[in-house]
Amino acid sequence: MTHRVGHGEDWRSLARDFYGDPSRAEELARSNGMDPSAPPRAGGAVRVSLGARDVSRLERRLGAAREYNAGIDLAGDGNYAAAAARFEEALKLDPSFADASFNLALACGKLGAHERAIRVLRELVSVEPFRADYQYALGAAHFAAAELSGAAKAFGAVLVAEPNNPRALFSLAAVRERQGNAAEAVRLYRTYLAVEPGGEWAEAARSRIEALARSAGGAR
Repeated sequence: MTHRVGHGEDWRSLARDFYGDPSRAEELARSNGMDPSAPPRAGGAVRVSLGARDVSRLERRLGAAREYNAGIDLAGDGNYAAAAARFEEALKLDPSFADASFNLALACGKLGAHERAIRVLRELVSVEPFRADYQYALGAAHFAAAELSGAAKAFGAVLVAEPNNPRALFSLAAVRERQGNAAEAVRLYRTYLAVEPGGEWAEAARSRIEALARSAGGAR
């Protein structure tokens, strides 16, 4: 078959999409008479040779994509139970479908199934530990389950990769406040405000700083 190369696609992404195996990138490039170290030109045509097993795998991936897209639509309508079922179907067809796993975890969180969300997200993080969105979602799931040490670890991992990530700063501040570490909570809330003074949670951060200051003053 012939594929028209889209913007941002490279040999590894093409090999992953068509063969389910990015390690076949060099094979794909050379079969097209091209240098594997140079990405194909956007808009250009690439020939993809598909054997019977490749076709079967591609059909499963396409089926998974259809289930995934249906799940996204259902989640957009607020029907998280039905969305979760579609994401599960997508994963039956393609167990490596990371976006389906991620959105399944988010849907589980909306349904209050926080422990299941944690299990799914832990698996994702084990494969891609430097994905800040996976780590943040894991922290949020731990926080919702009142597992504060797990939440702190995950939010901290986000801040190692992205020290000024505003969501992680605010969320870790909330964890430290729940843990009774008022001084660290105030420091993190102030850091959040320095990064995003007009942000979504700026008013809440200022309110928490004032409340913690009043509490500290009353304790004297």
